[in-house]
Amino acid sequence: MSLSVITASRLRDGAIVWLTDGQTWSTRFAEALCLAEDAVAQGLEAAHAAERAQLVVGAYQVAVGETPSGVLPVSVRERIRATGPSVRPDFAYARAGE
Repeated sequence: MSLSVITASRLRDGAIVWLTDGQTWSTRFAEALCLAEDAVAQGLEAAHAAERAQLVVGAYQVAVGETPSGVLPVSVRERIRATGPSVRPDFAYARAGE
């Protein structure tokens, strides 16, 4: 079974945000709602409603998978968006799995 999360950029400040269980947005990847394939359309619908309300922009689905550190995005690009820059550990966000 494949899992996904929904991400976007918050319009107020451009922060990377993740759709949560309460259909709110969090800057913490650990709070992202993991969606099974059959629930992705509903998550995207909630994200597009937030776009129409001008809360976020550019919402899209991100594939995630299990790692020894917990659930993380599959692609390198999305892991960097979730955890912070790879070249400056001091700029990293709080650990994504926390």
